[in-house]
Amino acid sequence: MNSITGFTEIALDHLDDPAKVQDCLRKILVSGQHMTALINDILDQGRLESGKVSVAHRPFSLTDVASWVVGMLQVQMLQKELDFSLDLFHVAHSNVVGDEIRLKQVLLNLASNAVKFTPPQGKVSLAFREDQAADGATWFTFEVADTGCGMSPEFMDVLFEPFSRESLPASRSEEGTGLGMVIAKGLVELMGGTISVKSQVGQGTSVIVRLPLQLQDDAAPGQGEELAAQVAPGAVEDAASFAGRHVLVADDDDLSRELMRELLGQHGITITEAADGQEALEKVKSSAPHGFDAVLVDMHMPQMDGIAVTQAIRSLEREDLANLPVIAVSADSFQQECDRALASGLNAYVTKPLDSRQLLDVLGQHVAQ
Repeated sequence: MNSITGFTEIALDHLDDPAKVQDCLRKILVSGQHMTALINDILDQGRLESGKVSVAHRPFSLTDVASWVVGMLQVQMLQKELDFSLDLFHVAHSNVVGDEIRLKQVLLNLASNAVKFTPPQGKVSLAFREDQAADGATWFTFEVADTGCGMSPEFMDVLFEPFSRESLPASRSEEGTGLGMVIAKGLVELMGGTISVKSQVGQGTSVIVRLPLQLQDDAAPGQGEELAAQVAPGAVEDAASFAGRHVLVADDDDLSRELMRELLGQHGITITEAADGQEALEKVKSSAPHGFDAVLVDMHMPQMDGIAVTQAIRSLEREDLANLPVIAVSADSFQQECDRALASGLNAYVTKPLDSRQLLDVLGQHVAQ
């Protein structure tokens, strides 16, 4: 927080120096991302300790999970010129049943650490493997390995203790919350799995997660090469693919609407704004058939919340609104809230602070090209 306020003051004092302002903005962004990560980790750890984290059992694709993780880290890997490899060759069934969101959270945490603590031109790998079946579930192994700075034996002893961090020469500039591995372990164990770590200073680290997942009823054996070929580094929709699209943004926070207007406007999307749930509903009612391509709703608004707005839209006797994509954009990252929203008719759930790439990716999935 000190960096955010400090560099903001410096930027305001140097408005006539674009290079200085740009440098300050970069540092503010990095500090804000770190602060967000810290807050999210503390909240997650608190929920784990209080037993308020539930596990979902829904169909999903391991191929999609791998693609998402690669996409989230692609920019950082390119910037550091890392040699990245993805191995899905030993996955016979990609379609499984389990908690996709928690698996993504764990793998992104582990892969982010690998990218963060691996020097430029180093190697990072992500491998999925399907193992034996037992007790109605098939065991899968997920391994994240790198050639980074590694960890000392002393730190390995406290790796899964809250707020544990190690200062090594190769990683001194890299800061973490000291909760990432603790949360990963808690989530893995909550899903009925195990996590183990092998590491050596100066040689790198390998983290192995084993999880039991059910196969989908229609899961047919597939070729690992075909699964791997489906996974490409995640890329958001091109700006041209959104040109001419019209989206209703409902949020009672002025700055949130302004941010959404700027982010989406850069990609050719026309925005109509609503300051509360009732206003959002009225604008949908008065719109021409197929007038909106999607609705983005905050979950907590005056008059009507996001779920109430969605249910009211679905109840309108207009054929074009039955399948109108309604996407939640909320600061509430609790799994229970996400589950409640999706069960109430919303199509997707995106959390704040906004990741513009994730938002565009979700829009791309629900807005027909």
